[in-house]
Amino acid sequence: MDYEKAKKAFENYMDSYDRKNKQIHLKYVHTYKVVELMAELAFRLGLDKDQLELAKIIGLLHDIGRFEQIKQYGTISDRKTNMDHADYGCHYLLDDHHIRDFGINEDTKEAQIIYSAIKNHNKLEIEDGLSEDELLFAKMIRDMDKVDIFRVIAVEYEMKFDADEISSEILKKYSNHQQIDTKLLKNASDQTLLYLNFINDINFNESYDILVETDNFDLFLGVIEVNENSEKLWKKLKEISFDQINKGIKSNI
Repeated sequence: MDYEKAKKAFENYMDSYDRKNKQIHLKYVHTYKVVELMAELAFRLGLDKDQLELAKIIGLLHDIGRFEQIKQYGTISDRKTNMDHADYGCHYLLDDHHIRDFGINEDTKEAQIIYSAIKNHNKLEIEDGLSEDELLFAKMIRDMDKVDIFRVIAVEYEMKFDADEISSEILKKYSNHQQIDTKLLKNASDQTLLYLNFINDINFNESYDILVETDNFDLFLGVIEVNENSEKLWKKLKEISFDQINKGIKSNI
């Protein structure tokens, strides 16, 4: 695996898009942040050199479908466009054979790992039937994508939380550490709780360590506008998240 070759091909791919477009730039920066995070996680998990290169390439390509989504629809919302950016990315790379552009033969084990990781990085849950290696890298990209999404939200978006708006089903799922389907979202407060719930879908204790060291989660919490009548519930929800993070960190001590 050759990350530098794949990076050069990615830069050539980006020439087809307007890098000055705010959303394109947002995802471009996110891509390389995730590459760095994948490299850090690979190191902490004790992966070998080839696995490290593969982890970085997965980070590089995990959101490749986003750029065409933005170009066609002007948004990064899968719900609004009815376009699953992960599935589109897999289609572009494997079905249209563009993975060859990145120095990878689509018939290799590595190509299948890349495909599985990209396909599963944005799904509610990882699909069954993956090989041990496919599952490893799918978990890695899901974790590191979430770690940087907290940063993206803090830098780019305004978030709010109003206890009166929260859907009872979403609150129940959060309290029970269950994943929240985006189809259940009804308002901005539901969306905030969906992001907060990312903490309940981290796979590696090392990922919790990285999350804390980046300060991304604290940045995320800092930009949320909490209704004055919602402080008590918000404090309780944050405590659930902090408990989950602390459990992961303590497991590595």
